[in-house]
Amino acid sequence: MIELAVILLRLVQYSAASVLMGSALFFVYALPARGPASAASLRWAKPLLIGAALMLAAGTLLGLALQTEMLADELSAEALTAVVTQMDLGKAAVARAALALIAAICAMVVPRGRTLWLGTGVLGSLACATFGWMGHGAATEGGGHTLHLVADVLHALAAAGWIGALVAFAALAAPPGQEPERLSALSAALQRFSPVGISLVAALAATGLVNVWYLIGTDVAAVLRDPYAQLLALKLVLFTAMLALAALHRQRSVPALAATLETNLLPQGDVLASLRRSLFGEAALGLAVLAAVAWLGTLAPPA
Repeated sequence: MIELAVILLRLVQYSAASVLMGSALFFVYALPARGPASAASLRWAKPLLIGAALMLAAGTLLGLALQTEMLADELSAEALTAVVTQMDLGKAAVARAALALIAAICAMVVPRGRTLWLGTGVLGSLACATFGWMGHGAATEGGGHTLHLVADVLHALAAAGWIGALVAFAALAAPPGQEPERLSALSAALQRFSPVGISLVAALAATGLVNVWYLIGTDVAAVLRDPYAQLLALKLVLFTAMLALAALHRQRSVPALAATLETNLLPQGDVLASLRRSLFGEAALGLAVLAAVAWLGTLAPPA
């Protein structure tokens, strides 16, 4: 039961950090700086970041307590102090919770705008970077320690950038009957995200290969009988499905939306409905990938 709770709290942390970083930075590079279609005009933007920051702080502190109980067979002040002061996992958790609380306070007091989006995006990025010390990369010994740890950190940052942007996209596309300015901003955001998304996917692929090398090894046929390798294979299948959906809506829905807007016509319902389904499906697959990652963190890799 405790192990399941640890997995769920890991999922909460990954999801909340992805929104805190990826959605906040998305508001900066994908949406206009001001005007009726800017992120500052979105009433849900600020509550989204506040909620994500508070969820990250709460999930981190609860996860630290449960992790301590698993490691020490009891939750006591002495055991918690030892984990926080002597283990990188504990130190990273404290830093992550502190960053999340600072981000929550900033989101509450700073007005909606670029300063808020950039500030919370940077704090969210730093919080995501601490996940490197919650994974297997921090436990790698020998000369490969630094490379594996850096790969873990970059992998977490790239994943958060992609999934957080998907959450923002889904929220932008969700309301029916939107005004032309909002639809134009959505279309432009989809096009601006394309090179960013390609870079994030490339980073995920490169750092994923490093992780596979250290955690799985080269004897794929043998390790596929291992639960860790099987779950990792499932994660790769889900990741591939995300790529397929992303390619589908970029090749069909995005050009169709842009074409109708260029002719000064409101997009037909089927165009927007198709885009919504694709974005919601991609976001759901992203959540499933994070769930697989949360589970993988509790298993011992074959290598």
